[in-house]
Amino acid sequence: MSEEISCPFCGNIITDDAIRCSHCGSLFKEPDLPGIKFTELGPFLAIDILTLGFFSTIWFFINGKAVNTLVSKPKDGLKLNWLFLLLAVNGGFYIFFFYKNPAYLLLFAVLQCIIYIALTYRVLRIIQKYTERVYEAALEINPYYIVLFNVFYLVHFLDTYSKRVQGIHAHFDWKSPQGIMLILLLLIIIFILRFYNEMFLFIK
Repeated sequence: MSEEISCPFCGNIITDDAIRCSHCGSLFKEPDLPGIKFTELGPFLAIDILTLGFFSTIWFFINGKAVNTLVSKPKDGLKLNWLFLLLAVNGGFYIFFFYKNPAYLLLFAVLQCIIYIALTYRVLRIIQKYTERVYEAALEINPYYIVLFNVFYLVHFLDTYSKRVQGIHAHFDWKSPQGIMLILLLLIIIFILRFYNEMFLFIK
């Protein structure tokens, strides 16, 4: 049974099992997403570059179970798992047709990028709903970043998740000179990773 206590931040009466003060909005514990791994953008980028972009695919399968635990509606879990299946099937065809006909590589690379975009959006929507349900906070997601950077944006979102929930995250100003340069740099990195991925498989 819940007991009434005073909020340590504003002094108003709240229940002892409250996660957020209903009066001042303060959180009483560090926001987190249990079980999700490799959420720091720096190490993720380093591993993804070393694996020629393969780690982006592996990342989704490593965290699939943890993301599923955040789901509140079966329909959301079904959509997520269908996308995981499509990613696995596309990866299988990617390797199979490489040995049969390398001309299909570009087609499956494009399909993989589309699946990345869809998976990134689905995971972010699940996180949005989870955060609203557990921490009573509304998080914004940027559809342009999902299309441009997909999994890189997702990992950055997770890296800054706690600050986003607390409302102290400094949002990225893409119109600034530094923002434009960073966007161009990330696009070049993505292109190089995808290009070397294709060349590595083709030479092999």
